[in-house]
Amino acid sequence: MTNGVILGKFMPPHEGHVALIRTATYLVDHLTIILAACNNDPIPPQVRKNWMENLFPKADVILHIGDPCVSTYGPEWAGIIRKLHPDPIDRVIGSEAYVVDLAIALNAQHFILDPMWMAFPANSYDIREDPFANWKSIPGWVRPWYQKRLTLVGPESTGKSFMADFLATRFGGPYVPEYGRPYEKYRTPGDYRAEELHFILDGHLAHRTTLSMMAGPVLFEDTDPLLTAVWAEMLLGHSLDDLEARIELPDHYLLLDANTPWEDDPLRYYGKQEVRNQFFDRIVAKLEKFGASYTLISGSFAEREAQAIKVVEKMLKSPKGAKNG
Repeated sequence: MTNGVILGKFMPPHEGHVALIRTATYLVDHLTIILAACNNDPIPPQVRKNWMENLFPKADVILHIGDPCVSTYGPEWAGIIRKLHPDPIDRVIGSEAYVVDLAIALNAQHFILDPMWMAFPANSYDIREDPFANWKSIPGWVRPWYQKRLTLVGPESTGKSFMADFLATRFGGPYVPEYGRPYEKYRTPGDYRAEELHFILDGHLAHRTTLSMMAGPVLFEDTDPLLTAVWAEMLLGHSLDDLEARIELPDHYLLLDANTPWEDDPLRYYGKQEVRNQFFDRIVAKLEKFGASYTLISGSFAEREAQAIKVVEKMLKSPKGAKNG
């Protein structure tokens, strides 16, 4: 069996790393990724280890935290690697010249793949400095670290789904759809039970996790656990503390007011304007309770679109996790 080793900081891993490591898997029977880290790194070591394990589930990922921190990758790493990987190493794989001397020190063959990232001109430093400008170089598992989330909330028939689709089309999608609608369509008729609100939440969060890895710098979300908590109050007549404990606030909310024409839909409940206003007031109260950041969106549809675009453009000026991780 041929053993291979790749060494790197992967801070963060980018598509060049992905290409390198996938190519390496064709050169060895068993690949070990050694993640070199320091406790004061701008991206925590364990976060990067989790990324690498999800990106490369068939490889062994070994985390080495240097104390003192070792910043160079010369032959001095041979002793560290032997302790981390006691089995014989046949091939040392990388994209830079240090691989040659390291391979000699380990009595192994070197393979320098895509030197200077000619096929994949990605750079971890550039991503950390400006992730949005280098978004295509960021793998799906890494994107949520830098991604911002913008969630649309409001009563029924206020254009949440339309707005989410509009923004995702303009700025990059996909968006996270509301899971409550398909759940409502196929549920057994009758009064809602508390556990059903959790089912809706489970479906929504599963969608969000998957789609966040495919979406752009801003993840657009139609409805979220906070709005589901308001639905619980409307449907059950009381709040659900265990559901509210699952609320994770987005970076910002767009709160769509209730002053839009009602469109009949068999999946909708509260068409009377008085009840829509009560629904709206409950949403505001919940946003205030959790200290959420939000912008009220009102006026004509054209005015609403313009207001929403302005919010997104502001969000795009300051990536989450940039520079300081």
